[in-house]
Amino acid sequence: MKSTILFFFTLQAIINDVNLVVATSPKKDRHVCRGGDFKSDTIRKNRDSAFNKLVALIKNSSYHGFLHVQAGDKPEEQVSMTFLCAPAIGKARCECGVKDTFNYLLKSCPKQNEGVAWDIYFYFNVMVRYSTGRKILSVLDDWAWYSFPFVYKVSAIALEKTMDSFGSKLKEQAAGGDANQKYANGSVNYDGEEFKLHVAVQCTPDITKAVCIKCLSKASTEIRNCCTSKPLFHGRTFSTNCYIWYMHINIFDVPITFDPESCS
Repeated sequence: MKSTILFFFTLQAIINDVNLVVATSPKKDRHVCRGGDFKSDTIRKNRDSAFNKLVALIKNSSYHGFLHVQAGDKPEEQVSMTFLCAPAIGKARCECGVKDTFNYLLKSCPKQNEGVAWDIYFYFNVMVRYSTGRKILSVLDDWAWYSFPFVYKVSAIALEKTMDSFGSKLKEQAAGGDANQKYANGSVNYDGEEFKLHVAVQCTPDITKAVCIKCLSKASTEIRNCCTSKPLFHGRTFSTNCYIWYMHINIFDVPITFDPESCS
């Protein structure tokens, strides 16, 4: 059973170009733009400046998987920007993913006042977002969601129920984190020990416990609709403030390789 699942995962990864290491991954519709086009070239410059600040902070500060920066003096032209990576992957891998995701975001939302993009790798995810002229730190935004289902099905008969129950426990753990990190993962056997489910959940740590639970609760609904009710082998659901991710391969024990030269 395990070898069959691994074969289908590898095949689908090749088809979809899901990264097994930190290398540039093709992206399609993994972004949302809104707010219309900005009129001032100053905003574009502020957006670039915010990104440069973000990368500098990743390099030079303690790594927790999340940072927020602002650039610009005039409130209406000020750009706020954040990123979210899993805490365990380390700053070098996260920095590479953030750069790649931001480049994709620029191409996808070249002049929009707000934008968010997600990138998907075998063992982690990256989110980068920005907003012009409004506060995003400690604010729950509900305007952008994206789900990534894995088409291969499993013969499990209790995936949806198991995911709902186990996911609820992880939501509480993640939401109980501090201002640096709201992340939890774990594994659980189900269907008479035949299957093992591996789950990771994360919120941006700037939001409160209650708001994190609210975000993850909606993510649970989204992942149920896209994936666990099918039942699919693997699914991920993202928003601007949180994500839920499950798989039937242990994503937490994957050998991690990283070549800095592969970073675009």
